[in-house]
Amino acid sequence: MAKRPKTKKKRRAFGVPREIILLTGQDVWPYTVTTDGSGGGCGKVPMPADAAVEDVQTAIFTQFADYTRTVHGVEIDVEWSSLTPDSWVGCIRRVITEEPAPPGVPSEVG
Repeated sequence: MAKRPKTKKKRRAFGVPREIILLTGQDVWPYTVTTDGSGGGCGKVPMPADAAVEDVQTAIFTQFADYTRTVHGVEIDVEWSSLTPDSWVGCIRRVITEEPAPPGVPSEVG
């Protein structure tokens, strides 16, 4: 019987993050992320339990911001709020930047 040649399936790009749920941990801080297109994933931030929450939030968000900028060409921002004393949710929004007008073009002032 002839074998079919192996084909590599192209992985779909991970979507633009919409929300991050961060939990406290002992040696790692687990998180779950949801993305556009109802995708998502989970992972762990390798930081000690006594790390400042703000440092952990910055570490995980920086990874997603860099990824989103590189793969999707989109800038994102996050606003964190507390769900419980040991969990936080980061609501992510796209940042829209305006391109400056080229030199010599009058700006519209209304």
